[in-house]
Amino acid sequence: MCNDTPPMDHVSPELAPDCRATPLSVLLDDRNDAGTHFIRSHHGVPQIAEHDYVLAVTGLVKRPIRWALDDLRKLSHTTAHVTLECAGHRRTELDPPAKGVPWGLGAVGHARWAGGQLTDLFEVVQPLPEATHVVFHGCDLGTLDGYAEPQPFSRALPLRDPAVAETILAWEMNGRRLEPEHGYPVRAIVPGWYAVSSVKWLTGIELIAGEFDGFYQAIDYRLREEGEPAPGRELTRMPVNSLVTSPAPTDVVAAGEVLLQGIAWGGLGGIGGIDVQVDDGAWLPTRIDPGPGRHAPTRFSVTVELASGSHVVRSRARDREGSRQPDTTAWNSRGYGVHDVCAVTLTVS
Repeated sequence: MCNDTPPMDHVSPELAPDCRATPLSVLLDDRNDAGTHFIRSHHGVPQIAEHDYVLAVTGLVKRPIRWALDDLRKLSHTTAHVTLECAGHRRTELDPPAKGVPWGLGAVGHARWAGGQLTDLFEVVQPLPEATHVVFHGCDLGTLDGYAEPQPFSRALPLRDPAVAETILAWEMNGRRLEPEHGYPVRAIVPGWYAVSSVKWLTGIELIAGEFDGFYQAIDYRLREEGEPAPGRELTRMPVNSLVTSPAPTDVVAAGEVLLQGIAWGGLGGIGGIDVQVDDGAWLPTRIDPGPGRHAPTRFSVTVELASGSHVVRSRARDREGSRQPDTTAWNSRGYGVHDVCAVTLTVS
């Protein structure tokens, strides 16, 4: 189980603090392995022994339980290819810079996650009628201003949100046991929502009535634009987004026909289309290759003619509900939710 010791006493020194972006070159791969998928840890990486692991399900339930990993593995096994994106992805593009990890491109990744279905667990514990939210409690904790005790990393979902039915209690990534930095032994995977809701090192699930008031729900991870009252709006679903990943800005590009490739993700109902623009020219439709499931990234490609010199390439995706990437993202105090049309500059020899 998770230690009750002060925060830094249960952290692996070689892995904490740890933030790592996904290399753009691998985003076109069928999946991102544990060594390339982006990582964002708030309080280091807890050291949890499998034989000590316990998941406690408490709160407004008829049957509270404390299950070991072997108990969880008796739930219906489910697998899904899911794109996860840090809410602070592309934060450095805002002017002036916002607080937080200075993410540029790459705080997004995709993998095949497997484990038990959250709804199966609910069949066992039977949430009471008055329960409105499910709270995921992680084992990682840290000292925060204004709090006498270290606070765990916890996030909540409304029970009526469709994402609950798709949530996985995952113990596998790409067919292999989770690595410690990705949430071993069990993490939540909430498809379609920002990765902050896919709580790692899951040691508690709590059913509550009303809004959750934990720090990382009520205070942090809120979208607050200039002039908007505190604490701002809760971050939930990922809006539609896209990136040109190949060629990369550091690649040597020869003049002539150039194949532009990239990925799109987020939005509602899946990706409906992606267009690409070179410099200030017309938006060109691309060939799209949907991934294995609604929450996997959609790959796109188009061949363009590029002369020698510097060229700015942009991609713009839309979802199946008609929403598309905006031209700009409004500045906000924490630099969250940047998803406007992204420009990549290529140098052509």
